[in-house]
Amino acid sequence: MAFPVPEHLPRRPVPIDVSSQILYKIDSASKETLNSSLASSWIRELDESILSTKQRIHDRIHSDLPAFRFQLETAKSIQARYDDLGQRVGDLENSFSNKETGIFPTLVSALEKHSALAQEASDAHAIYEASAFLLQWKTEYSRLVSLVEAGQLPEAVRQSEHIQGIVDREPESLKGTNISINFKQAFYTTNARIQDQLNDAYSRSVIIMPSEIIIYPTVQVRQSETVLDLPSIVHSLSSTSLENHLTTLRRDILAYYVDNVLKQPYSIAFENSLTNETKLSLIPLPPDQADLSSRLENMSNILGFLSSNLFQHFPSRERSSFTRNLVKPITTSILNNLLMPSLPSSFGLLPSYLTFLKRAVEFEERDMCTLLNSDVHDGSIKAWSDGVSGHYERRRRVEILERARAEILQPENPSETFEAVSEGGPETSLPSVIPVQMDEDFKDDAWGFDEPSTAAPIEESADGWGFEDDLEIESTTVEADKEVVESPTTPTEKDKGPDPSEPDPADAWDWNEGDDLPSEDIPEDNVWDDPWGDPASTEVAPEPPKPVAQPKAATRLEKLASKNKKQMNGSSASSPTSSPEPSKPDTIITTPPSPQVKSNTAQSKSSRTNGIKRPAEVITTVAPKEYYKVPKRTKRILKMVEAAIDESKLFYASNLFPPSNTSSDASSQPGTVLAHSASSIVELYQALYPIKFAEELGSADRSMLFSNSCCYMTGAIQRIEDTIYGQTILKERLTECRKRLQVLGDSWFDDTIEREQLKVDTTLAERGQGFTYTGDQDRYDECEAAVNQVVKDIKRLSQSLKGVLTKSKYYSAIGSVTDSALSRVLHDILELPDIPEVESHRLSELCRIFNSLEGLFSEDPEQPSFVVAYVPSWLKFSYLSELLEASLADITYLFEQGALVDFQVDELVSLVKALFADTSLRTNTINKLLNGHPQPSQ
Repeated sequence: MAFPVPEHLPRRPVPIDVSSQILYKIDSASKETLNSSLASSWIRELDESILSTKQRIHDRIHSDLPAFRFQLETAKSIQARYDDLGQRVGDLENSFSNKETGIFPTLVSALEKHSALAQEASDAHAIYEASAFLLQWKTEYSRLVSLVEAGQLPEAVRQSEHIQGIVDREPESLKGTNISINFKQAFYTTNARIQDQLNDAYSRSVIIMPSEIIIYPTVQVRQSETVLDLPSIVHSLSSTSLENHLTTLRRDILAYYVDNVLKQPYSIAFENSLTNETKLSLIPLPPDQADLSSRLENMSNILGFLSSNLFQHFPSRERSSFTRNLVKPITTSILNNLLMPSLPSSFGLLPSYLTFLKRAVEFEERDMCTLLNSDVHDGSIKAWSDGVSGHYERRRRVEILERARAEILQPENPSETFEAVSEGGPETSLPSVIPVQMDEDFKDDAWGFDEPSTAAPIEESADGWGFEDDLEIESTTVEADKEVVESPTTPTEKDKGPDPSEPDPADAWDWNEGDDLPSEDIPEDNVWDDPWGDPASTEVAPEPPKPVAQPKAATRLEKLASKNKKQMNGSSASSPTSSPEPSKPDTIITTPPSPQVKSNTAQSKSSRTNGIKRPAEVITTVAPKEYYKVPKRTKRILKMVEAAIDESKLFYASNLFPPSNTSSDASSQPGTVLAHSASSIVELYQALYPIKFAEELGSADRSMLFSNSCCYMTGAIQRIEDTIYGQTILKERLTECRKRLQVLGDSWFDDTIEREQLKVDTTLAERGQGFTYTGDQDRYDECEAAVNQVVKDIKRLSQSLKGVLTKSKYYSAIGSVTDSALSRVLHDILELPDIPEVESHRLSELCRIFNSLEGLFSEDPEQPSFVVAYVPSWLKFSYLSELLEASLADITYLFEQGALVDFQVDELVSLVKALFADTSLRTNTINKLLNGHPQPSQ
């Protein structure tokens, strides 16, 4: 039974033809409906359908019967013709394929007979041709063997070439056969034997050793009596063997008889024996017993020997190629092993070297072409000689810079210094003026001192910087006249070049004008204890600015409230204290005080605290000569700079290398490279020294020594510039170096100060912690230890820098570090929001610890210090220590008198709020402060 189709699937369409319909019915019949009657009905339907179909066919034929009969007859005719054609094809196939009478079997049989006959003929011809070839081959080979055994190698080579031509025409029938392979092996073995004998003959004819060249014109072949000459041997060698021999020969000639002969002196010996032996021998000589020209002569003799005894025997093509290939290596070896290494390192040897160089150029242009039979020359020696001026200068530049590098990088002993003088010129980075205080006393002291001021007027001193009082000017002048200070530009006997009796060639540049520079070095052994002392000075140095003697400090500021302020303001006609002046001042310039210490003049006249008087005005005077330490290395480097410039002058003026008339470029003139090496030395110092000695420069004294070195070099280079004429580029480069040195020296000076300022600031910040809670004893001890540590550091810095720097720089450096410490303490204390009474007294005590630093700014213990001139915050800091223990009345009085002008109004207000409780009196005081500082009286 068929598989039932699901209901949701589409159904098959009903068939149209009878057979399909019956099949569809059979398919749709089920087991229950299928019976005999149903099957009979299906058979009956089929029979009826067959009868119906036959009837339709019959009706169709009879509907057009004539056409049907015509088509039937035609089909029968075609069938008959087809049967006839098949019969004829069968007969034709039989005529071709019949084994006895067929065409194909007969033709194949004839062709097989013809092929066999042709093969027999070909075999016969091949046998004949091979037999004839083998016979010729055997005959020629036998002759070759006989020539080889007789030692007639040139004839054997020609016979070998003839046999090689026969081998190239070998018949195809012999190729790959055993007889052919065996014969070729025998022939190649014999040919290799010939080349071995020829190579052996050449090796015994031409002998190249490191110290000898032996050439035999004739040589006997081994195991024979035949004697061969050298040309026949060379011409008989194969191209490969000859090329190998020429390569080895060129290598040996260049190694033993070109490079070696050019590097050291030799004596050449020639020998000719009775056996036609020709020998060239090299005999070493001591290095100091032969000049350089003899090496070129030796080279000419060697090339002439080889050319006449060896090169002429080579084939023309190989000889031309061989000599051409020798030209370049020989000229290169002359340059690398003779000309360049012998380039002199001093000017005095240049003339003889130039004569030798001229001989080298002649050797290249004439001897090379003649001895090597070559019509070309390399020209590299001539080209190098044309630029020998630049080569010499560049070599000297390298040597100069290497010596400078070695000098810069060698370890330095900090004690190896000399004292240099500073007159406010380019040696010092600070202005050439020093501040001088002009103070005024008061007949009626507003501070209520019980004792009047006992300060005497400051008298002019002939030794203001600590010289001994009994040193007289006359004796100083005599000593200065007797003392001879060596100038950095003065050449020593060792450095002298030409004879002094000869005219100075440097005059060609007019560089000798102003060459006699005054030395600013002073003797290294100073008999005075003062590190800045000048035993040879002919001028009396002025004293540093010194205020009047300190009066007794007030301890009870409360008395100020009961004094008559009107009377205090009226007593302002006191005469000013005399200020120190130089013994021979050039200029006195009046300048306003620095911003840190600036105060109103009228107010300043009546203000004084802790024995320090506020300056009424500050004047500046031209600084006297000051002395500072400079490493001796600096002088040696400067001497190198001057020596390089002097050498360039001599080099230019010698006229050994005339200036180029075709070039207007000044950088191409002789002596330019040497002159520019002077600035390169300075640049090398700037680049290498700070990096090489970075660790040592971490200390203040070493970094200040480096700063001094840069400043000293700045002045020295300035003086060198003044002696240079006609060298614009060199002068510009030196100017640039000088400016960079000035910046470098100032930068190291400033950086050192900043580093020390950061150190004290860090100590106060980390250990002082804002000076808070000093009422606690432990916190007070910590703050006291921090302050004491800072004071010790500043004093230690003072000891390390004293004598290293000039006085102006020294006081400026110490003053800056001290001012940084005071500013830090001022800031921290003024920032405190609340200061109890106990803390105020302790903070005042901490502030007074810094008073010991005042001694650093005093030259004479019997005279007041000049700390205010270098520590801008000193007055403000001194007032702070008193204000911490003052009353509101004291503060009000000081404010009204203009004594607190260094404080900002908001700082005073904050300090009052921190010190005093909130009362009406404090409020009134704050209101007065907020009104601003009082205006100065006219």
